[in-house]
Amino acid sequence: MNQPDFQRKEQNFSGVANFYCSQPSRAYVVEVGLRDNIRGDILQEAVNATLRRMPYFADALVEHNGDFYYAVNPLPFEVAQTEQLRRVGGSETNWHCLDVTYWNDTAWFSMFHGFCDGLGLNLFIEATLYNYFCIRDRKKYTVDGIRTPDSPALPDEEKDPFAHEYALPEDYTMDFFGEKYLHLPEIDEKPLDYMYGVPVQVKEDTFMRFVKENKSTPVAILHVLLANAVQAVHPENDQTVGALVPASYRRHLNAENTFKNCSGALRLPYRIAEMSGLSFEEQAQRSRALLRQANDENLAKYLANRMGGALRQISGAIPSFAGRLPYLDFKKNSNNDTCMIDYVGSLKVGEYGHEIVRTKYMATNTENHFSTVTLYISATGGFFHFEIVRAFESSVYVDAFLEQFSRHGIAYTCEPESRYVTPVNGLITDLGLL
Repeated sequence: MNQPDFQRKEQNFSGVANFYCSQPSRAYVVEVGLRDNIRGDILQEAVNATLRRMPYFADALVEHNGDFYYAVNPLPFEVAQTEQLRRVGGSETNWHCLDVTYWNDTAWFSMFHGFCDGLGLNLFIEATLYNYFCIRDRKKYTVDGIRTPDSPALPDEEKDPFAHEYALPEDYTMDFFGEKYLHLPEIDEKPLDYMYGVPVQVKEDTFMRFVKENKSTPVAILHVLLANAVQAVHPENDQTVGALVPASYRRHLNAENTFKNCSGALRLPYRIAEMSGLSFEEQAQRSRALLRQANDENLAKYLANRMGGALRQISGAIPSFAGRLPYLDFKKNSNNDTCMIDYVGSLKVGEYGHEIVRTKYMATNTENHFSTVTLYISATGGFFHFEIVRAFESSVYVDAFLEQFSRHGIAYTCEPESRYVTPVNGLITDLGLL
């Protein structure tokens, strides 16, 4: 399919792991449920206001000699009233790498992960919701931290942190997958072609009180709860129950304001022998210390050098997408952890926060090497929203995790299990690269 001749901007380094995949990656989607039905005309106006402040969110991505570039995209960014998610990045969305659709009281914000990361998408969602409620309510709300139409541009909003090489100590070494983690036996069954998701809500003050009582942090304490759930299912297990924790490297790479990919991952171990005999509070504090230790500036620089450096080295030497796949398919060579805990953070909202009744983060990980139990977390409108996701039939880990909530007196509400699959990336497929 022919892509328009867009005006190329800077090369994309930070999306390398999402471009060069042997199978097309799938959209990352955030579902936002509102108290009332959505006005499509106002949502379109809100998106237009967001793009006037942050025009880079309307960019396309183009491929040239195996490299990918951001590009000015003058085609309209069109909100659609539909229950069907669209293939983002390609012709179906006018080559825009973000997409906004809605139906009744629910909006979906989709992205191609090669374009930006979850925190970048959050910037777009926050601004669009802000504009929507300001227009709908004919009121100018005050919210700190949102890039509102009248807020000044910040330094380096379009910085690509992986385009640079960072100095590391000469003796620095890192074996990221050195420690072996428990591999859930259900994953070795053929993964499903779709995901099961179980939405759970906990009042924010309730959960944070529990976190503070145990002198920990949300991610660290959730890892202990998950690890205890896994041990309840496999009481004979003596292997480390590990979590892959996506993390923003913005602070480490001096890119606090960028919308582009600036994320990596931390590996958080729950070592059975080390945790055995400790109280829950001691386990939570130990997990917090391990998480802080893992969030190392040198690791961030090392991973940025590895990802961006591999692309810099191969550019020119192999001037084709197909020729690069064997060398740049990082996901194919990644290992499976016991679980993944993805805390994108809170959506910033104003007085209209009570109008947002649900946020749900959705990704499709059905490949054997990358599929696991995933806990997506966000906090909006006074609630923590948890989505427990898996690509196999058994709900045993969901049940065990919720039993941990009950055991510790954490009140929660649970919605019915849903089934979903997010669409394949439209850019790579429409360009005929795979």
